[in-house]
Amino acid sequence: GKGRGLAIAGIVLSCLWIVGGIAGFALRGSGSGASAADDPGTTRPTPGQTKPQEVGVTTMKVGDCINDDKVASNTTGESVEVESVKIVPCRGPHHGEVLAVFKLPGDILPSENQLSRLAEEGCQKRISGKIRRDPAANSLATSMYYPTLELWMSGERDVTCVVVSATEGKKLTRPIRG
Repeated sequence: GKGRGLAIAGIVLSCLWIVGGIAGFALRGSGSGASAADDPGTTRPTPGQTKPQEVGVTTMKVGDCINDDKVASNTTGESVEVESVKIVPCRGPHHGEVLAVFKLPGDILPSENQLSRLAEEGCQKRISGKIRRDPAANSLATSMYYPTLELWMSGERDVTCVVVSATEGKKLTRPIRG
């Protein structure tokens, strides 16, 4: 594996209100790079399990519900360092649910703005329909974890698209019905 120092680095929390268009603030960070092979915390909770499992940000999978205290406590819109998240049961309180994971195209190094835009556009394309089908669509927003420029140069291309509450400080309490 790449070792603990190189996981996904970027997170952008851009609020996508389905009826109101797009508003947002960027939260981008750098991460730790634990791979599934060298990270002992990559097992997922079983349905009856209530203890969160901490995993590197590159190991999140579609259907995972997560808690990310660094993002939840960031109200400034400034970049944050994100190395890991906690996988928690979807039927309990959680900050977000992973709805899509995809690879950014290309080998040419983009600017930070281009990287953020590509991640945001890719997530909107992949999860906006799922969000619209949920009964609580008007109270949901999107968040995305994407690689920093440094991680891009080391070959990391994965973007993880997460649905979150559009209300600051509020957690989701059930799986998304997309």
